[in-house]
Amino acid sequence: MERELWRWIVGGLKRLPRWWPRGAVYDNRVVLAVLLWAALHDRSVTWACRRRGWPVQAWRRELPDQSTMSRRLRDPRVLEDLERLVEVLQRRLPAPGGTLIVDGKPLPVSRFTADKEAKIGWGAGRHAWGYKLHALVDGAQRLLAWAVHPMNHAECTAARALVEKAAARGLVRPGHVVLGDASYDSNPLHAAVAGAGARLIAPRRRPELGLCGNRRHHPDRLASIALTEHDPGGRDLLRSQRPAVERYFGTLATFGGGLIALPAWARHLARVRVWVGAKLAINAARHALRHPVAA
Repeated sequence: MERELWRWIVGGLKRLPRWWPRGAVYDNRVVLAVLLWAALHDRSVTWACRRRGWPVQAWRRELPDQSTMSRRLRDPRVLEDLERLVEVLQRRLPAPGGTLIVDGKPLPVSRFTADKEAKIGWGAGRHAWGYKLHALVDGAQRLLAWAVHPMNHAECTAARALVEKAAARGLVRPGHVVLGDASYDSNPLHAAVAGAGARLIAPRRRPELGLCGNRRHHPDRLASIALTEHDPGGRDLLRSQRPAVERYFGTLATFGGGLIALPAWARHLARVRVWVGAKLAINAARHALRHPVAA
């Protein structure tokens, strides 16, 4: 399975536009291959820079050294390539269905970490230090947009950016319904989803408080409140569709090379983002291989 998975990943890398920084020896595909090989085996990039960590048939080209990788992985274009790679690897999956789900996965680190970019926030039923993966998926566990932020970054704010990014690529369209938990009950997020022609359904955190004050609420938020608090069909929709994102995060952490926790070498936001992006690309390849080819 690993050989087939790696072959699929390399095939995706070959579809990425090739570029080099000025004076560079290695192109972006080589840099991404080393990163992905390290992530696939849950080893550091330093390990993946050594030839003894590679079978001959996996990669025949010369490998960059660790200092080159450290420098190149700081380039923002690497993160863009990872996002593009996830999209390429999922091309055989069916087009997004009518229901999309947004949620976050906490990535905690030790509270004694020296990483000043890791913040304290709410994750998995408790406060923790670290980061959080924000993801927008469909009912078939196709990843439409993702981002990594410090743990204290508001989920509704992150979701706005995800919806706008997915809408710009035509993945959020009129008629879509976006489901979220109580963390996503936000007027600006309702407005952003409505701007893409879709509709957000998210329950209120404390419905017993009512709508206090003279603040104006987005019409879609009022409709969401009516649906989740007074219509059994709305509650049934949330119960039936929300587990899709839980399954996505669950499968992401339940295979060799999956995103179980942040390793000791993934610290500071830039490194965490590329490491998580590599794990998401591996998961996209794995999911595509297990899924029948789209018609």
